Amino acid sequence: MTEYRSGDLGFSSMAVLGDLGEIPSVSLDYFESHALPPLPEGVDVTEIRESLCDAAIWSKDSQRWAVFKTNPKNSTESEDDAFKPLAQVFNAVVREARKTIGNRETTLMYGSRPAKSPTSERSNSTRPDAYLLLREKKSIDDKTDTSNDSWNDIAVSFEFKKGTGEEDCEEDDEKVISSLHHIMRSDPCRRSTLGVTIEDTQMRFWFTCRAITLVSEPFDFFTEPGHLIHFFCSVAFADEQQLGWDPTVQRVCVEGKPQYNITVRTDEGKETVYQTTKMISDFSAHAMQGRGTRVFQVRLTLQNGQPVHNAEPLVLKDSWRELDRTREDQILVQIFNDLGKEYGTVKGTEARNYFLTVLAAGDVMVHGEKDKTTSLLRDADELPPDFGLHPLRADDLPEWKPTRTGEGLTPNFSCVPPSVKKSKIHHRIHYRLVFKEVCQPIHDLKRLDTVFKVLMDIHKALQLLHSIGWVHRDLSTGNVLYWGGMGKLADLEYAKHMNSKVTHEVRTGTLEFIACEVEGQKYLFRRPTGELFTPVEYSFKFNPLHDMESLWWIVTWILYYHVDQKGGRPSSEQITEFYELFPGRFQSGRFMTFCDPLKFRVLPASFQRAGLQVEYMRQRITVAYAASEEELPPDYENSLKLLHTLFAEHLASAFADSKNIEIFSPNAKRQREDPPSGTGDTKQPSDEKQETDTSNKKPKRDDSRDPSSAGHQ
Repeated sequence: MTEYRSGDLGFSSMAVLGDLGEIPSVSLDYFESHALPPLPEGVDVTEIRESLCDAAIWSKDSQRWAVFKTNPKNSTESEDDAFKPLAQVFNAVVREARKTIGNRETTLMYGSRPAKSPTSERSNSTRPDAYLLLREKKSIDDKTDTSNDSWNDIAVSFEFKKGTGEEDCEEDDEKVISSLHHIMRSDPCRRSTLGVTIEDTQMRFWFTCRAITLVSEPFDFFTEPGHLIHFFCSVAFADEQQLGWDPTVQRVCVEGKPQYNITVRTDEGKETVYQTTKMISDFSAHAMQGRGTRVFQVRLTLQNGQPVHNAEPLVLKDSWRELDRTREDQILVQIFNDLGKEYGTVKGTEARNYFLTVLAAGDVMVHGEKDKTTSLLRDADELPPDFGLHPLRADDLPEWKPTRTGEGLTPNFSCVPPSVKKSKIHHRIHYRLVFKEVCQPIHDLKRLDTVFKVLMDIHKALQLLHSIGWVHRDLSTGNVLYWGGMGKLADLEYAKHMNSKVTHEVRTGTLEFIACEVEGQKYLFRRPTGELFTPVEYSFKFNPLHDMESLWWIVTWILYYHVDQKGGRPSSEQITEFYELFPGRFQSGRFMTFCDPLKFRVLPASFQRAGLQVEYMRQRITVAYAASEEELPPDYENSLKLLHTLFAEHLASAFADSKNIEIFSPNAKRQREDPPSGTGDTKQPSDEKQETDTSNKKPKRDDSRDPSSAGHQ
């Protein structure tokens, strides 16, 4: 689990670099053609360069920007002052461009406050050396205050270095990535953003969206001014949507706090506006690439053009799925149809209780077109054949300390993430769903019997899915939810029918809870028989047993992460075992760890009886795997049927062994009580009971939002 999601600022910068690993480096022609907005009609870069010569801004004879007295590396001035003439270059380029396009005003203006961090709704110490920001502010700060700027208005982040050494380049890389990362993770209004790094006269352009991060090849902006002129003209006159802002999300101030008015457009063209009231989950948005999922608690405020007052709280999910994946609500419809065919109308309807209720769904529309990353990259489907890889330095992360993760994220003990190389563009499409239920994720529950009651219901949901040939494929604590006295299974965007022929290049699964075979993409449990056989290669395929293993990893995580005393800390033995089970990265030894018996005696004494049941569950899974893989491909039907029966028994026993046992995050103060878990009460919990103050839980995350105990991954 990459630690930029943890909310621990000591880990954030290095971890995001480690997650990106190496990023594609592309030619300037490719970058200008695909990552930048198109030049305004009528702008001619060559003509502007000539006019800048006439205005004594750029010197053709000396091949340099005349406003720079010397190359930055030779300057005796401070770094900030050495690059200060860049503002003059921007203003001069814009002035000459305006002459050819009817004196049109720019969207952006140049700003530089290198000693001061821009304001942000999420605290951040990053101080870009300069930036291009919106002339018409989108931030909701005091617009009359000219003493500071806001991250919410910055379109392009700049980093400068006078030197050209390896350390200078790496530091610029780290800082510009930090700026791009902060914008993408903290601002729900953003779909992409840009950056610039300069070492002496060597300049690179940067771009990031939910599909990919790119950097251009370097060029000398003194001797090759055309590229910088092109860049400035391209971004300065672009509209907000071309610069990466989402026109369907509006930031507003409600009772002194920033909230968002979000438009949801259904496939039938019906538009409604929801206003956020709190953030439920935003950890997926912390990754620069991927789904970028944010989940809000919202209230309907505008329907059919008419205001709506005093609406009930709902949940809005904003996410980016791969282009070739079916939207989650459509998958749910397929599942419900199959349940109806298998069990009839009455039981099929009852089965829906284990899943969330979708009230509205649709792909995001921007200027009449579906919002895809292909449009942000101007229809670039592939990287150019000649692209290279630009390595990013990622130092080792600090030692372990307990960490409170991002909103809605499973808590974890900090660890070093793996390096991930990005070599292809995995394009995505932007969509939104509105759910009826405002739930709690299982990792926020405070009683162990409530946890096992939820897991019993989630097991029933899996049993239903498996009975009609479906698998979930992405079980985690973030999509195992509690609402109205029962468990609900969410995030079915990766769910798939076993007979489906559709394949995807992107591997599914959440790191801590992914089945060992899915992690390795091969079958691992076939036992030697002593007889010779001809090896046959079988392509690996996800099956229902892998869902069952993920469910086991979830309950194991619950037991080994928590303690049973307020303000308590896990024993050193418990922490060691937690590390063995959840190392925080993909590694080959995880399979052997799974095969070893659980050391449940290291758990708090009150957890150990439930821990024994969980160990029995592990044994049942390994037996089921071995039986199903006696021949390949696996024949899992009989093993699965027995495993479901045994899981139900062990979960019920663990529930009985956990009555009235409280659970606490390490060093976290008690916040509230869970509703009684055996009452059968199906009324929706009130907002008051669902709300949790986590301000005293583990080190404070890097924003000031009120955390929520309700969650959908």
